[in-house]
Amino acid sequence: MARHEEGFSLVEVIIAMFLLMVLALAVLPLTIGAARTSVVNRNLVAATALASAQLAPIKAGFGIDRTGPSRCSELAAQAVPAEGAISDPAGTGLSATVDIGACPTDAALYPATVAVTVEVLSATGLSLVAIPTLVLVSEP
Repeated sequence: MARHEEGFSLVEVIIAMFLLMVLALAVLPLTIGAARTSVVNRNLVAATALASAQLAPIKAGFGIDRTGPSRCSELAAQAVPAEGAISDPAGTGLSATVDIGACPTDAALYPATVAVTVEVLSATGLSLVAIPTLVLVSEP
C-alpha cells in the first residue's frame, strides 16, 4: 500500500528559504542606496527652499513692478555675510548667506544689473546650494 503525502518536505522548504534569502540580499543594496539618495534629496530640497526664501524678498523689493527708483545702496544693504548667516527657521541646521555684487561707480552706467547670490551651507559648512541672479537697479 503506497502512502500519499501532501504538502512540502523539509528539504523543499529549506531550498525555498535559501532562494528567498538570495533574492533579499540582491535587493538589499538597492534599498540602502535608495534610502541614502532620499536623505540627500531631502537636504537639497530644504537648502533650495531656504535659498529661495532668502531671494524672494530681494526680487520682490527690486522687481519690475517697483513703483519708485531702485537704488544700488538699498540692494547692498540686503547682504548677509557668513558671520551673520541666516539660520533655517525649519530647524534643519542649514544657514544662508546673501552676497551682493559690486555696484557700478559711474552714474552714467545706470540702469544696471547687480549680481546677487544666495548660498546655503550645511551645519558642517559645506555649500549645498548657490542660487545666482541679476537684479536691476536704476540709481546708485
